[in-house]
Amino acid sequence: MIPDAGDLLYDLVKIYSPTGKEGKVADALMEKLADFSADSVYKDSVGNVMAIFPGKGPRVLVCGHMDTVPGRLPVSRKDDIITGRGAVDAKGSLISLLLGSEQAKRLGFRGEIVFASVVGEEGPSKGIHNVSEEVPICDYAIFGEPSNGTDVTVGYRGRILLRLSFKSGSYHASAPWMGNNAVDTAIQAWKIIKEKFGDNRDFAKVSVSLTRIRGGKADNMTPANCDITLDVRYPPSRKEDDLINEILALVSSSIGNEGWDHVIVGSVQPYVSAMKSEIVQCFAESVFEATGKKPPMLFKSGSGDMNILGSKWKIPAITFGPGNPRLSHTVHEEISITEVEGTSKVVCDALLKLQDHWDSNHHP
Repeated sequence: MIPDAGDLLYDLVKIYSPTGKEGKVADALMEKLADFSADSVYKDSVGNVMAIFPGKGPRVLVCGHMDTVPGRLPVSRKDDIITGRGAVDAKGSLISLLLGSEQAKRLGFRGEIVFASVVGEEGPSKGIHNVSEEVPICDYAIFGEPSNGTDVTVGYRGRILLRLSFKSGSYHASAPWMGNNAVDTAIQAWKIIKEKFGDNRDFAKVSVSLTRIRGGKADNMTPANCDITLDVRYPPSRKEDDLINEILALVSSSIGNEGWDHVIVGSVQPYVSAMKSEIVQCFAESVFEATGKKPPMLFKSGSGDMNILGSKWKIPAITFGPGNPRLSHTVHEEISITEVEGTSKVVCDALLKLQDHWDSNHHP
């Protein structure tokens, strides 16, 4: 008998697991997997929970994440609704992927499913980086993130974390006219960047957000140092190096070439799945059969683990899951158990359709 979706999800949501502290929820999931048909369940070197559902045919990576953003929330289960941190982003998706995989194997999916419950998705993504390096490349990948159980995400923009550091002289706060200070210079640089990129909303355009600013050492001194961190999101049509050079040129045009420097803190390449790939077609057909509506194909302005693995492995991948994405990272996270169950059936059906496509097109 397949484990109950509500029980599984509630037990995992009760365990607070912000990025970097996923150990307890990983241990609980390891115990839950004893009730599934995977023949190999283990933790990898970074703490990901891995489960192999064996088979011959298409190899599919099915990947969700255990970590959440920080901030404890009250956890409850009332009728069909579970509330709590991670209910939406993304333990609901994790459970729907796991149950859908189990259902598909029991109903005739003959391929191999590599189930990965990864750490660090809300942080440095060390979990999916490790999967991409240690797991043999699969034919397809399915990632779990909230998409109302109806929308299929096929593209994410890339991301660059860019830190700009500014230096100046320091003067008594009673005499600010004696010279420029580093915070003023940083704000001047940010203004020209924001004018060009700050209000762009389209997937096909670049957007830049100021996410951190740090400067000054004392209340009675003008600041001699200031660091600002910029979160840059960009579409596949742009190249990372060219974009960075464009931003740096804007800064130079505003404040000149002296007194500042930059460092790239991290970056993730953009990713768009092949729209005619079998995995996209199978999910589109399965959602239509479940809802009677053609599912939207989403190109999201953010980025996720799909970027990292899809770009590195260069395989067709989609992201799909239950829950309202607008509730992610908020104090209002809640999800319907019925929706989690329905999404798991869509995952199951899509995998069975994928098997049929594989049999017809790869191994007649």
